[in-house]
Amino acid sequence: MPANYLLPPRLIDQTGQTRRAGFEFEFGNLPIGEAARALHSSMGGELENISPFEALLHDSKVGKLRVERDANLLKSTRYRKWLETLGVEFTPGTLAHEIETNIDSASRVLIPCEVVTQPIPLAELNDLDTLVQALNELGAEGTQDSVIYAFGLHINASLPSTESVNILRHLQSFLLLHAWLVETAGTDLTRRYLTPYIDPFPQDYMEKVLDVAYRPAIDQLIDDYLEFNPTRNRALDMLPIFCELDRDRVMAGLPAEERKLVNARPAFHYRLPDCKVNVPGWSVASAWNHWVFIEKLADDDRLMNRLIDAWQTHYADFKLVQNTRWVMQLTTLIAEQYFTDK
Repeated sequence: MPANYLLPPRLIDQTGQTRRAGFEFEFGNLPIGEAARALHSSMGGELENISPFEALLHDSKVGKLRVERDANLLKSTRYRKWLETLGVEFTPGTLAHEIETNIDSASRVLIPCEVVTQPIPLAELNDLDTLVQALNELGAEGTQDSVIYAFGLHINASLPSTESVNILRHLQSFLLLHAWLVETAGTDLTRRYLTPYIDPFPQDYMEKVLDVAYRPAIDQLIDDYLEFNPTRNRALDMLPIFCELDRDRVMAGLPAEERKLVNARPAFHYRLPDCKVNVPGWSVASAWNHWVFIEKLADDDRLMNRLIDAWQTHYADFKLVQNTRWVMQLTTLIAEQYFTDK
């Protein structure tokens, strides 16, 4: 039975363009070439092999796909230019090409493979299940397959509006729902506690943003974010959006090691979901539908105000970012809003 991909309240952005979402799949145990060929077979298109560490699939069912080993040292292949001046060739069948292929195979346990989609219209997300099926048939390994894996499924949903109040409402929605999302999705313990990739937002920042009097202009919203979160390592990474809106301000507020990693784009960078390829029945829809709920709450002023009021009361006594009591209270309020108050 096909998975049900829900749609957010706003399908058209403020410029009149159809909204889209891009996806980044992280997984283990597959050589790049093998993964790229399998996706080519199942998704169609034209395959371009750039190196044993990187390939492009053009015009697939979901548009362009990039398949790569997630390591800049490997992907850059800067060593090639120097070796080629010495007469070393890297075409298939050469010794140098075979060495590169062996490096890719050896690194697949420690360095994840990534499949990155281009932004896809929200009404066409069902084709992502074909991509997942192809990876499953090859034996790709997801977050659950090893204690050293911390593989994520990143969702890059385009902005419905660049207005400060709209961006703020989505951020508030995520902060309110974070603990519930972690609990509901069963987020992997390795990713939650043993890696920094999806660190929770600091308590002081949550208190600032979840204040009913907090109505910043975009400059202030960016400055406050950078003061408390000068890093990409948040479950909802806002740096791509803020960099798109004011690159100079963002670069000035980040440490040097973070600046080179931030890619500006008008899209939320939702990093919380696990990539659970190779789990029977798993679909991208499960993670996507959680994101849609964040958007629905951001668009529901009545429920948002109720949750903020409840959060203020709750955290006057409890300062933990994630706790069972808040999740229970949140679940009750959501159920009341959607099933009792109608």
